[in-house]
Formats: sequence, C-alpha cells, structure tokens
Amino acid sequence: MLEHSSPEYSTRSDDELLRLASDRASLTPEANAALTAELRRRNLAESDQAEYQRLVKLYERREARKRHRKIFGTRRSHRELVKLLSAAAVMGLILVTYFQLPDRYRMKPDWQEAAVDMMIATVFIGVFSDSRWRRISFWVLLAISSSIHVVIVHAWTQRVGNLSRNQGKLAALLGFGLFYTFNALIWVLRRKFYGNEALDDT
Repeated sequence: MLEHSSPEYSTRSDDELLRLASDRASLTPEANAALTAELRRRNLAESDQAEYQRLVKLYERREARKRHRKIFGTRRSHRELVKLLSAAAVMGLILVTYFQLPDRYRMKPDWQEAAVDMMIATVFIGVFSDSRWRRISFWVLLAISSSIHVVIVHAWTQRVGNLSRNQGKLAALLGFGLFYTFNALIWVLRRKFYGNEALDDT
C-alpha cells in the first residue's frame, strides 16, 4: 500500500486531499476512512473531487500539447514551412522552364544573375504575402519594384563583376526593401488623399 494506516490528513492541503481521493485504491481501509472524515470536515463534496479531476485532466492535456508543439512545432510553423517549400517549388519550376527554352529566348548572360536575385525576392514576396496577392494593385506594385530591382542589380554586377555570396544575399534582400518601401509610400499617399478610409483597403 502507498499510504500508512494513520496519515495526518489535517496538515495537508485541499488539493492533496482531492488528489488522494481520486486514487482511493492506493489507501488502506483505515486511511480511506480517515480521508473521508477529513473531506467531510472541510465540506469537500464529490462535486469538488470531480472538479479537481477535471482540472487535472485539463492540465495534463495542456502539457501534452506543449510537448507536442515542442517536438512537432505549431500550426503556424507548419504553415510557414509549407510557404517556404512552395516558394522553393515555384523557383525550381521557373528555372526548369527557363532552361528548357531555346537559347534565343533566354536572357543575355550579364542579365541572368540579376534575374535570379530578382526572382528569389519576387517569389518569396508573392508566396508570403498571401493576404494581399488577390489584389491587382499588389501585382502591379510587385512588377514595378521587381523591374527596378533587376535593373539595379544588373548595373551593380556590371560595375563589380560577379557578386560574392554576401553580395548576392544583399542583392536578393534589395528586392524586399524596394517592394516594401514602395508599398509604404503608396500607403502614406493613400492615407494623405483618402484619410483613414484607405486603411481598410490596405
């Protein structure tokens, strides 16, 4: 038996008594009788025991979900992973399609590096901006910023030659900077001319 025959239940907390009451099979008959008497003295009824068991199960479920999230991640992390894989798949499809084209339809070699950096930024913006991609204004703004992006990166490569790995990362990030800078500028202009009503459409 887990409990001795004459426990000092009067010194225990209500939660300890309710925990013991949920596992009476581990008590001796004498301990069980003493526990019943102490519960009665404290006016802890069966409804209190049921509520305690409900809270314990709720706590156990929460802890199980925490362990599950720690191991497998959250739904949000799953969505972000799906977006990342989608972006990689789209870029892979673009590259495969591009290299299947005849040479006369491909870009000149000095434009290809700039085009790759532009494609990376454009695809990631399109995939991760899923709350706005249905709007025509989004695609117009993305097309404008991407066009400016590829021209800037091309001019950069013409000046310094092939970009290093860090320079390549910076060139790709430039696309994000241009898009969100233009987006912020449009937002400011709309707010200036249309007031707070414009915020509902952004």
